[in-house]
Amino acid sequence: MTTPEPDRRMGGWEGTGYDAIAVGQIFPPYRLAVDATAIADFHRCLGEKVDGIGPGTRIPSFLLNELRAFKSNVYFPPGVLHAQEELEMRGTALLGEELITIVRVADKYIRNGKRFIVVEQAVQAGTERRDVLLVRHILYWPC
Repeated sequence: MTTPEPDRRMGGWEGTGYDAIAVGQIFPPYRLAVDATAIADFHRCLGEKVDGIGPGTRIPSFLLNELRAFKSNVYFPPGVLHAQEELEMRGTALLGEELITIVRVADKYIRNGKRFIVVEQAVQAGTERRDVLLVRHILYWPC
């Protein structure tokens, strides 16, 4: 199967190309920082009262789901879109624990002339690095 021509509709193109991303590629562990302010802001945006945010407070899973770990290793070209996302809750992360994200390229494929990259992010917590969250992103990769 031939790789389609780059989709340059988003303007000038710079970034990591589809062919430069390898299935099975694992990136170095990325330290994730979530503080009490981020947790309070999250609860406020839901219209909830914010009390008692300190060490031991549960970190909402949506604050653990972000692409900084992947973006720190891959330069996103213009026009990357989230096609799909799945979250698998595996445990609880608590404020004050060390949080690590491990990113792996799980798959990539071409469907209907469009490039897609499947990225899995495993979030681990504590010194024992217990599994907390697995996020599977399917990204449309324009070039």
